[in-house]
Amino acid sequence: MKDLFDYYGDVNIGFYGKASDKLFISSFEKDFSSIFNVPSKRITIGGTEFVGLFSAMNSNGIILPFIVRDEELEEIKKFGLDVLVLKERFTAIGNLIVVNDKGAIVSDLLSKKSVKSIEDVLKVEVVQASLVNSKVVGSVCFTTNKGAILHREASDEDVELVKDVLKVEVEKGSVNFGSPFVASGIIANSYGALIGSKTSGYELDFILRILKV
Repeated sequence: MKDLFDYYGDVNIGFYGKASDKLFISSFEKDFSSIFNVPSKRITIGGTEFVGLFSAMNSNGIILPFIVRDEELEEIKKFGLDVLVLKERFTAIGNLIVVNDKGAIVSDLLSKKSVKSIEDVLKVEVVQASLVNSKVVGSVCFTTNKGAILHREASDEDVELVKDVLKVEVEKGSVNFGSPFVASGIIANSYGALIGSKTSGYELDFILRILKV
């Protein structure tokens, strides 16, 4: 299933939610569990609505920044995921990690110690790299267990790296009528997708085809 959506006029919906094949978390009042076919939970992280920006998640675990509050952490732990709170100065974890249930690519801004901890919690192979000459790998690439979309200026080497690590079909594209920062406009898992409401018909068809939803 799919739906076009904006959050109080903001089409960068990826900032506000995150989905895996086990759980959907967001700041949205609307319940989208029927889209993603998984339990849905409305939460905050660090007292903010930036749930997608401040997290990285697959079916095994979730990575959160040090600003997460104790009560927020307790709510998230109720879903049975392994949880890692990174003791790094960076809080926009969603921009630094792209992950599915098969692998993860993490920014080289993160320490080697954090990379090992991320691997342990997400239970996948983790590769530290840049994508599209950018350290914010989680903003220029979006993935599910079925497919991945890369920034339209990605090189062939970028495409091959994502394909090799995440073990899915990879293509280059955009969202929200031309934005190359694809993760900002998509929340998706293997069963469904929410996509920014400015996304063109061509982009929508492309995204749904690659993500196979």
